[in-house]
Amino acid sequence: MKEKSQPVEKSDQFVPVGILHSLSGAMSISETSLQDAELMAIAEINATGGVLGKQIQPIIADGASNPKIFAREAEKLITEAQVAAIFGGWTSASRKAVLPVVEKFNNSFWYPSQYEGLEASPHIFYTGSCPNQQIEPAVSWLLNNVGTKFYLLGSDHVYPRTANKIVKAQLRRFGGSCVGEEYAALGANDFQEAIAQIQLAQPDVVFSTLNGDSNLAFYQQYQEAGISATEIPIMSVSISEEELQRLGTNVATGHYAAWSYFQSIDTPKNQEFVTNFHKKYGQQRVISDPIEAAYTAVYLWKEAVELAESFATAKVRQAAINLNFTAPVGQVTIEANNHLWKPLRIGKILPNRQFAIVWDSEMAIAPEPWLGVERIQAPTVPIIVDLLQEVSNGIEYSCQLEAKSRDLEALMAELIASNKQLRQTQQQLLAAESKNRELQQREKLLQHRLSSQIRDSLELETILNIAVHEVHDLLKIDCCLFVWCENSARTPKFQATQMICDRSKPESCTESSSIEIVQLLGSQILQQNWVAIDNLENHLYLEENSRLQVKNSNVKGLLAAPVHTRSGASGIVVCTHNQTRVWTNQEIEMLISVVEQLAIAIDQAKLYEESCTSAALAQAHAEQLQITLEDLKQTQAQLVQTEKMSTLGELVAGVAHEISNPVSFICGNLNYAKEYTQDLIDLVQLYRKHYPEAKPEIQDFIDQIEFNFLLEDLPKTLSSMEVGSSRIHKLVTSLRNFSRRGQEKMQPSNLHEGIETTLLILSNRLKSQGSRPGIEIKKEYGTLPEVECYPSEINQVFMNLLGNAIDALEERENCQNEQIFQPQILIRTEVVNSEKIQIQIGDNGSGISCERIPQLFEPFFTTKPMGKGTGLGLSISQRIIVEKHHGKIECCSQPGAGTSFIIELPICQEQVQQENQYREAIA
Repeated sequence: MKEKSQPVEKSDQFVPVGILHSLSGAMSISETSLQDAELMAIAEINATGGVLGKQIQPIIADGASNPKIFAREAEKLITEAQVAAIFGGWTSASRKAVLPVVEKFNNSFWYPSQYEGLEASPHIFYTGSCPNQQIEPAVSWLLNNVGTKFYLLGSDHVYPRTANKIVKAQLRRFGGSCVGEEYAALGANDFQEAIAQIQLAQPDVVFSTLNGDSNLAFYQQYQEAGISATEIPIMSVSISEEELQRLGTNVATGHYAAWSYFQSIDTPKNQEFVTNFHKKYGQQRVISDPIEAAYTAVYLWKEAVELAESFATAKVRQAAINLNFTAPVGQVTIEANNHLWKPLRIGKILPNRQFAIVWDSEMAIAPEPWLGVERIQAPTVPIIVDLLQEVSNGIEYSCQLEAKSRDLEALMAELIASNKQLRQTQQQLLAAESKNRELQQREKLLQHRLSSQIRDSLELETILNIAVHEVHDLLKIDCCLFVWCENSARTPKFQATQMICDRSKPESCTESSSIEIVQLLGSQILQQNWVAIDNLENHLYLEENSRLQVKNSNVKGLLAAPVHTRSGASGIVVCTHNQTRVWTNQEIEMLISVVEQLAIAIDQAKLYEESCTSAALAQAHAEQLQITLEDLKQTQAQLVQTEKMSTLGELVAGVAHEISNPVSFICGNLNYAKEYTQDLIDLVQLYRKHYPEAKPEIQDFIDQIEFNFLLEDLPKTLSSMEVGSSRIHKLVTSLRNFSRRGQEKMQPSNLHEGIETTLLILSNRLKSQGSRPGIEIKKEYGTLPEVECYPSEINQVFMNLLGNAIDALEERENCQNEQIFQPQILIRTEVVNSEKIQIQIGDNGSGISCERIPQLFEPFFTTKPMGKGTGLGLSISQRIIVEKHHGKIECCSQPGAGTSFIIELPICQEQVQQENQYREAIA
């Protein structure tokens, strides 16, 4: 045969060889030691000078107990590592996977395990036993010495199935019988059913072809089932000394195994081999037939290479024929079919997990992988050989189909179970969704009624009463109450003002029981956002006396949330139940929503009460002033003027506050209006789709109202209303910021995002309007870190400055006579030093005179025409920058050249405060 490729020697000093075994997976228990034996042989050969003057370099790969991986790794060893030969494998499936690879690349594979025969490739050297060297002599010995009824048990792959066919044929020939046959998946560890069948069949012997760690589980469970070796012995052709070491001392004692080699062989060559093996790997290690065959394979390859004086596969193969070698197993010879002449020995397992040899063939047995067909002198022999080869291939294919069928059945069972579970989950989700929808609808109704009460009435007791009733009905609880908290004393006191209990239930929670629970847990409730207790008797924070009080009361479940108002008043909404109650997240969120509404209501009522008091005081003051009006007219005029200025801030705050409520209601309801409008439009479109032919009266009305234009323009109108209400809200916020700033939390913020948000709000004003072209925004952003600030207030500054810039550009467009004018706003940001950032907002408008610049930040001062500005924007902006953020704001302007505002802000406010405190301490 012409060679396709030869290994490329990477070095003149080394020759690479592949070591390919299952170092992981089910077969690793058997194959790892084979690798050790091959490495030991390589080390011995290298120590004596190597092969043809070169050191052997082993390249190790893991077949992972998977035939596909064996094939892939074999190809990598040949094409990438360019090995001269490959040593490895155990299962027939792994050998058959490697076979086409070594044939394709004209390499050789040295296979150390016993196998089913029906194969003889010139690219594989079989150093294990054929069926006629192991199975047939073992069956003959059993028929003559043990019994005729066999139970066949093997792993579900090629070797056990083929081997059992040979056993059954031999039994039929010599008068034996097969009373049972079963196969387990490779790596299986549950043999209870198989053992039960063995007990039922009562064979004379169990013939085992189990492989890998399945042997451990089978022998252990066989002993646990109470079957002794004297009653039904096991004859194994796959368990060896190595697997026995993993079993208990007497688990396999008395059973049999058939191998060419046992560690207990008493010959000088074997004793030397055992001694060297123990010296290298430890006295606890044992040697099996495949280990010896793997060790011998390396030496046979060495002898063949040296005889051929070449590493070329074809030359080594030719030199190996009839090669004799004295191995630990005895004298072996390589037959022309690449198999070895080997003896057979039958061993009985001893308590020390070694074998006592009870029968020895003494002479080496000729390898007959084709079941003796080789001895027939007939022209039909090649046909018979081809047919026998197809038997092995057919069995392999059948095993693969059965494995896929089992996988498919398992997958189908898993899919059916998953589908069933999915349906159950879907039903549960539908039920939960229905309940959730009902709860959400009732929650919206509750919030709507509370909001209506806040809008329509400022009577706090009325609002509390409806809130308590609605919560009680919505949550279906036994008792709901609202209690005020008095913090004047050292221990908070609680007083119920509104309460509703389910009087239809005799066992329902009473007012006294609920108040008693609040007295016990009120302090804890006030310190948290909410408290939900399924069973008060098991609550961790109750003392023994308190736990006794709870046990004697009717209260079991508790859900409560504190109400904290801006005015300082505190209260608790308490829900109690006379039975253990698991509170859902939906119920907790609903109660928190009610608490927020109540906090607003209480603040509104307090403000209304304060307003009434202020009005009464003002009226009394006015009457007093009326009495002295005649005498103090001049003084009164001055006082009135002073009063106007001093109360202007309060007036602005009051106006902003009063405007804020209706604007908030408008803003809040616009989204619903848009949704409802869109729903109506969708409904009409649906009608038009299903009823395209309208009646004449309807068609006339559609034409009259220009319905298509209405559909297009109505969403735009609502969007315009939304923009308008948003702008009103911003103005109100500016007024409130001027009069009284909210206590927001200072936090790191991205100022570029604030600028971009403000530009987005003002985008409508930046567009071209009439003859004025659109305003160009020129951005020169630097790389800014996050700045510690009040984000909403800094955004208000950006709004004021950008709004003023737009006004200035519109004013210049209206009063200038140049033919071409491109309005422009420049926004530049940069880090001044490691502690401050600078923001510049400028325009190319008409500019401001030098005399007016010092007045820009005074309240109510404005350079805009009457009705165009309030004069509050820059004043508020200065307060935000200077007072709130310890920064600076300056204006640079020249008439006709535009105006620029420059803002400086510290990056870290905490550092600025520390520096100010230090300066104050020094002062």
